[in-house]
Amino acid sequence: MDTGGYVVTSSPSSAGSRGSLANAVDIVIAPNAAFDRINTVPRWFWPFVVAAVFSIAGSLLILPAIQHSMDTTMPQQLMANPAFAKLPPDKQSAQIAKSVAIAKTITSFTWILVPIVLLIVGLLQGLVLTLFNAIGKGQGTFAKFFALSITVSVIGSGIYYLVVAAIVLLRGPASFDTQLSITGSIPNLALLAPGAHGFLLGFLTGLNVFFLWCGALLAFGAMRIGKIAPAPAWTAAAIIVVCTAAFVGFGSMNS
Repeated sequence: MDTGGYVVTSSPSSAGSRGSLANAVDIVIAPNAAFDRINTVPRWFWPFVVAAVFSIAGSLLILPAIQHSMDTTMPQQLMANPAFAKLPPDKQSAQIAKSVAIAKTITSFTWILVPIVLLIVGLLQGLVLTLFNAIGKGQGTFAKFFALSITVSVIGSGIYYLVVAAIVLLRGPASFDTQLSITGSIPNLALLAPGAHGFLLGFLTGLNVFFLWCGALLAFGAMRIGKIAPAPAWTAAAIIVVCTAAFVGFGSMNS
């Protein structure tokens, strides 16, 4: 049987493995085809691999910008810390330089956590979607929603990081004074509130085109896979997007 240009065989295992890889592409260009495959065989391995590889590559490419922003902002933040403020000037400078160097070294290895974070986010999003599937009396399962979340992460993490990396390479790492300015290089709702700062600035920055795109994909995917009504599907997606933006907001409060 031909569905959307892809031939579905009678073997679930072979269809699932090929479909899993195709989903990493179709979630961008033909999401309904990806949704239908996930609904038939909820495989997620290849989208996970693609999202992880893209995210790690992007993380490494933006690392110079992150470290430059740490050189710019961390000394001021540490000087405001009472433990550093009471030190003599020479010891203060040495201790601050040591703390910044340690933080930059740690940051150099945070890419190792990318696969773990992807799985944790997939788990949490899968649970939220499963909860609202139950509320909406849908037909979906956690396995299907987990596969949906991991597949959507190809965009929300993988492609997102690559696009940010491209912007960093074009503009140069020295043009980013804060880590939030790196995140904010992607079009986001903070552009509509130029006077925002602190948590609000970070929250609005987190509402960028990629995260909103992913929210829409999760909602449409939940409706197609779980056969649930638009209200619970969009509510679940909205909660996920808002929580993601809030995470960015809390992370930017001291930046």
